[in-house]
Amino acid sequence: MSRSQPRIAGGHLSGRRLRTPASGTRPATAIIRSAIFDRPDIGGVVAGARVLDLYAGAGYLGIEALSRGAASVDFVERNGPACAVIRRNLDELGLTERARVHRLPVERCFSRIPLDPDLIFIDPPYRVDARAVIETLVDRVSLPEGSIAVWRRQTSGSGGVTPPPARIGDLVRIDQRRYGDGAIDTYRAEAPT
Repeated sequence: MSRSQPRIAGGHLSGRRLRTPASGTRPATAIIRSAIFDRPDIGGVVAGARVLDLYAGAGYLGIEALSRGAASVDFVERNGPACAVIRRNLDELGLTERARVHRLPVERCFSRIPLDPDLIFIDPPYRVDARAVIETLVDRVSLPEGSIAVWRRQTSGSGGVTPPPARIGDLVRIDQRRYGDGAIDTYRAEAPT
């Protein structure tokens, strides 16, 4: 294994190496993963959580959640080689019993797999505006009050995404942070008004 291979940033598997797909994904770096998971509003819901990792890519966010005590993760990714890498990482880390990998477009997952997530990662390719997917998620998935959705998006350059609204259905933005040419918007599900 190469010394440049990424590692899990926290939890009981901290420091373990992760395999990477040859191309076609934009894995969350250890710095980004730590910035997400080390926050109390997210770190406080991970233990025992049912996690949905949309546009999973290499699966690093979902694997990080499993390392930090998530009960289960559904990985949704359309890229076949990326799905193979997720499965290999899960196998090598002994996490296969707590995870399911779904090779299909995110737009189709809501009608094809049963979902009841406490924590959702939405990390699309930078050229993709995931707002319509989030609206579909809110319409079709039963989000428990207090569940968290984390949207990683581009903020500048040719593929920049229009700033997201403060509220999307029952999801209310509680935090927004910039990281280089991207941002992480965090939403919490509130009771319908």
